[in-house]
Order: sequence, then C-alpha cells, then structure tokens
Amino acid sequence: MKCWKFIPIASVILLFSCSKSLTVEQENRTVEEGYYSSAQRIQQAVIGGYADLRRALLANYAWMMYGEARAGDLSVTVPYQEMVLNQELTADNRFVTQLTDWGYFYDVIKDANDVLDIVAAADEETLNAYQRNLFKGEALALKSITYFYLARIWGAVPSAEKNNFGSRLSSEEVITQAVIWAAEAKALLPWILLNDDGIESAALTAVRFNKTAVTLLLAQEQLWLGQGQNAYNLLSNTFTAATADSLSGFGLSVGKDRRTDIPEAPLNGSVVRMPLDRLNAIYPTGDARRGSMFNISASQNIATLIVRDAGILDLLPRREIDLLFAEAAWRSGQLEEAKEHLISAAAGATEDYNTLTEETFGAALLLERQRLLVGTGQRFFDLIRFDEVSSYIPAFTEADVEKGAAYWPLSANSIKGNSLSQNDFWSHP
Repeated sequence: MKCWKFIPIASVILLFSCSKSLTVEQENRTVEEGYYSSAQRIQQAVIGGYADLRRALLANYAWMMYGEARAGDLSVTVPYQEMVLNQELTADNRFVTQLTDWGYFYDVIKDANDVLDIVAAADEETLNAYQRNLFKGEALALKSITYFYLARIWGAVPSAEKNNFGSRLSSEEVITQAVIWAAEAKALLPWILLNDDGIESAALTAVRFNKTAVTLLLAQEQLWLGQGQNAYNLLSNTFTAATADSLSGFGLSVGKDRRTDIPEAPLNGSVVRMPLDRLNAIYPTGDARRGSMFNISASQNIATLIVRDAGILDLLPRREIDLLFAEAAWRSGQLEEAKEHLISAAAGATEDYNTLTEETFGAALLLERQRLLVGTGQRFFDLIRFDEVSSYIPAFTEADVEKGAAYWPLSANSIKGNSLSQNDFWSHP
C-alpha cells in the first residue's frame, strides 16, 4: 500500500508516497517509457486496478468490517472483530488502524487515471475500438466505485484528480462526480466481455466491469444522492426484455496476492459466520432462504454462508437488480411497482409485502437488502443511506451520527502533516 498523503505547500498540493507502509513493503511499480506498446500490456495496467481494489477490500477482511461485521450480522473470527463490532474504531490495534487507512483505495484511483492516460495516448494500431472502449470503461468504473467506497466509509475525502487535486470534498460532491464517471463507463462497456480469441466469456465478464455491473453501481450512487427518479429511469431503460439474457454481476476474483496477505476464500465458513440467534432474527422459521443460503449447525450455534463460486467475491450481484428497482420506484412515488419488484426479489420470505404502505415500505426493503445482500459488505452503508444507524447500532445516538459517528475515523497517517482533520465525533468519541 502506497499510503498517499495530501500535503499543501504554498497553495500547491503535492502527492507524496510514504516511505513506510502500514501493511506491506513499499514497491516501486514505475514502468519504462514506451512500455505500454500493445493491447496486452495495457490490459495488464487495467488488471492492476482490480488487484489494488481487491487489496483495499480484502486486506483485514475490510469489506466485511465496513459492512456486516460492523453491523453485527456476520462475525469474522479475528481478534479485532469485537473492537469493530463495539465501534472501537480508534482502538490501539494495528489491524483496526490499518482499516482506517485509505491508501489502497487511492492506489486504485491512481491506477485508473494512469490507464485513462495510456488509452488516450494509444494509437489505432495498438488498440482496436473494442479494446479502447473496454479499457477506458473499466478505468472509469474502477474510479467511480472506489470514490463511492471512500465517501461511504469516510464521508468527506480528498480528490486525487488533476483539476482539484487535494481538495477535500464532501461525500455528496464525491458521489456526484462518481455518477459522471459511471455514466460514461456505462456507454463504453459491453454486456459480455470477449476473451483473447474474440469469444464471449461469462467467466471473464463476472470478474471485470460490464454494462450490468456499472448500471447497478450507477443506480446505487443515484439513490445515495436522493435521485430516485433518475435511478428508476436508468434501470428501466437498461434492464429490458431485450437485455435479459445478457446480464452479469461483478465480483472480485480471489486467490493469492504476492504483495500482501488477503484471504483466498474470504467467505470460508471457518472464519465468517452468523450466530444462530442472529440468523433466527433476520430469517424467521419458514423463510426459504435459511436452507438455500446457509449451512446451519445447531450444535455449534452458528450458520455459515453457502458459497456458490469460491473463486469470486460478489460486490454487485445480479440479485440486487429487483431490490434497486423496488427502491427507485418507491422513491419516485410508484409504490405499486415498487412492491412488485420487492416481492419478486424476496421469493421465499414469510412476509406478505402486498400490504405495504409508503410508510412501511422502507423498513421492509431494508430488511430484504439485509437478507439478500449478506456477504457483499453493503449492510452498514445501507443503514447510513436509510438514516437508520442509531436505530440498529446501540452504541450511537442520533446526535452521534450527526457528528459523524457512522463514518470511519481517519488513520493518524492520513492526517499527519497536512490540513486534513478528524471528523467531530472521532475527535472526541
């Protein structure tokens, strides 16, 4: 992790790389001029962005600590789990400290911006139209999702873009820009990616950005900004009967990493578990998802997730489409259609969602998102977006949330030697 610092000097903001990393040895990844002279080499640069995103989310089970582990839905059998669950996010523990550092996320952004420059400079003999659109679309999507994570985890964060480099942006400003990049990526990315032989590949499509995945990302970002009608229009115009056979989600390809220690099987039942009392509270007796999504051990008092493909960690799964449709319809004043999508998404539930009203729909939707997206790391972000953090997290009052308790504190490294500061709550928790 290159743990970038933003340091203002005489009104010029420069980017310095730390001499010492919190998690891995510093690595020089500079490449010689003229290296990116072929499509294969440019694709290597694109893959580097996915590798850094994987490090950002999998090191120290970060995606889980930012999501279900912090919310108490899933337990990770690591010593720092209890600190995260108890909201002790400034604890004197090196793993917790690492989780408060955003270095890997800014690595992804640098990777993406480098790819955009490389693609812009490549001539037609180096990249054909498909490759140019794909690589540019992937870089834009990687940038969009990374800034989206930064804003949801830390709130206000610095920009790493040339036009406003180092400026601290509010979460709304960050996500507004992320929407622009995702929309541009959507116009460029294919539904299904081609392998090196020019043949459509479902396996490749599942672990790299595609049109389905970036549409899901864009809809999430629009909903976060309160743009329900925009999200509804986007989903309605993209996911039609004509596109039904082309859909694919997006997840991180898992496996060994030569630079840092990340789990090769991130949802392995020996590490990631749900206490049985939690399972019973979320999925009542009779809910068909209990048996289809979990292996349940009454003797051990735990449930573990059934992982359909151990080689992929889902981040933007296809099963979220109906959930996003339901929310977008509800937030744009179309309750009946919203109920239809929620009922479709919630096949196997014991509740009768036909009786929902404008006032009760939000709680039902939040519950189904909790049930269907378990393991994807979205739970705590949903609590923030639905303004329900203090309702579900006993440690925080509404006043705490107003002061920034829902967001993570910044690591000491992130605010050392620059003008950044800790948010109000974590300055005096």
